Amino acid sequence: MSISVGENLNPRENETTFNFQKLLECTKDKLQSREHISDKADFWKSFELDVNAAVSEAVKDLNLPWKIQYISGHKFPDIVARINEKQALGIEVKTLSLRNDSWKVMGGSIMESTRIPDVSRIQVFCAKQNPFQIKYRPFEECVSSVAVTHSPRYMLDMDLSGKDSLFNKINKSYDSIRQMQNPFDAFKSYLIESKKKDSENDENSLWWYSPETQEVSAQDIEEQLFAEDLINSKIHFWNELTSEEKDHYKAEMIVKTPRVIIGDYNYACKWLLKSKGIINPSFRDTFSAGGKEYLFGVKVPKIIANIDKWKSEIVDVLNASESPKDSFELWKEHITKMAKFSNAEKSILLKIVSEIGKSIG
Repeated sequence: MSISVGENLNPRENETTFNFQKLLECTKDKLQSREHISDKADFWKSFELDVNAAVSEAVKDLNLPWKIQYISGHKFPDIVARINEKQALGIEVKTLSLRNDSWKVMGGSIMESTRIPDVSRIQVFCAKQNPFQIKYRPFEECVSSVAVTHSPRYMLDMDLSGKDSLFNKINKSYDSIRQMQNPFDAFKSYLIESKKKDSENDENSLWWYSPETQEVSAQDIEEQLFAEDLINSKIHFWNELTSEEKDHYKAEMIVKTPRVIIGDYNYACKWLLKSKGIINPSFRDTFSAGGKEYLFGVKVPKIIANIDKWKSEIVDVLNASESPKDSFELWKEHITKMAKFSNAEKSILLKIVSEIGKSIG
């Protein structure tokens, strides 16, 4: 199996590559021999810790002089096997929900701004919860596509044929792309053509908008410009939709452009027009008109009461994504950072979010 991406590990590169494969296989065997690992309610989160523990044991069993470092915390990759002060190998841990029949999962941003800089090769270590199964393979071999989201993300498929990887399709290596100043340039033409051929291609991707305007980069602007080529050619007005369609799009906007919760409708307006071809002249009336009302004994803004009312639709939107648990956690993170509401109001909002979380995956 080739994992020739990254800095040269000479003078003992072949031996290092061989030992990395042995380490991964030993880790897999340890995890599969342990009971109850996949029984945990927070499997999507706890499995990462279980992998780290198994890797740490495996490196000792194999007498490898490598230091295992658990990184996590929105860094890439999650676990590092450090060979020396300047060279390291990486393991990115992924889990699949009970609802996912395939081995497809959302990866990280193509910008890789959180990548540990001296990690030269990365393997994806992916598990399904029930029945408990594990697969691992080189990152660059299982990248199937790029999801056209606010921050373009790699989509992974652990069953992908190596010749069908996205890097083979665009005839560029992963290593050359990750070192580009703007990696999105490598995919732009390919994605535009793919979208034109399949207008449904982005149904399972989330369009995450940055919570702060200063986080918008030149790459984000570039994406919005090319996205205009992908707009639905049929334009509709909001008042032409059925009530069921309106409820669905409200839930989608709450998930995909969560700033509507605090009354910032700009991104939602753009998303609705560019992604769905729908014009809504009055967003405030759609989400929060009507002042306040009591919920769980607390007087809360109308938008919080509406989120409680639209819980089932929001659950459906999140569960339709490639990685429901990850999508929920990202959405929850956005909401947790919102400072507009009082402590009592925020408590009710987070209570509703927690109830939604129980139905995800």
